Amino acid sequence: MNMNHVDSRERNAQKVERMFTGISSRYDLLNHTLSLGLDIRWRKKVAEATGDINCRDILDVCTGTGDMAIELCRFWKGRARIEGLDLSKELIGIGQAKAVEAGMGGNITFREGNAEELPYGDEQFDAVTVTFGLRNIQDRPKALRAFHRVTKPGGCFVCLEFSHPCNQLFSGFYFFYLMKIVPVISRMFGSNPEAYRYLGNTIKDFPGPDELAGIVGSAGWKDVAWKRLSGGIVALHIGRK
Repeated sequence: MNMNHVDSRERNAQKVERMFTGISSRYDLLNHTLSLGLDIRWRKKVAEATGDINCRDILDVCTGTGDMAIELCRFWKGRARIEGLDLSKELIGIGQAKAVEAGMGGNITFREGNAEELPYGDEQFDAVTVTFGLRNIQDRPKALRAFHRVTKPGGCFVCLEFSHPCNQLFSGFYFFYLMKIVPVISRMFGSNPEAYRYLGNTIKDFPGPDELAGIVGSAGWKDVAWKRLSGGIVALHIGRK
């Protein structure tokens, strides 16, 4: 597949799936590199944000290789059942192996599926999380409505996504790093640099926190709040149903 044909604004689901499948062996490295190594700390923040309600069932959308699902399981100490959903069968396979290795295979289930067409009934989950995945969804409002549909009344939505750093000087450095340095690093590790350029473009084009909060609210979520983390590299959004 030619990565040049993956349009960061179109985000065709099949092409995005093939792209992630093509870099599945380097997927975890990708997250660590894009986040400057801070992604582990950020996922803990997502898990903590679900702690305001008594969660028994949590859906982690765009779960990738399952790092967020595993962190949720660790936070809830096995008291919650975690379902990880992703388009890529290869990423899910890696996630399943990681969950078993972590001793969490009995509490985490992985399923192949599209975030815009969730294969679940209404009001099935206490919380829905999405970490570094909303950028890659083609129809984000549709997906946010689907997340709302499958959440129980009183449940929550937690989104962690790359954003735009607050400081202009730091922002310039960060986007230079994303667009110029990260593709070079990816080539050094044997991955396709075009995939990394695509992801850098999705970060540049992604709505800012205020605008995203409005989109989340328009999908039916209430009491939408957000905060920047690590100087604005990412933003954490929380909504309630």
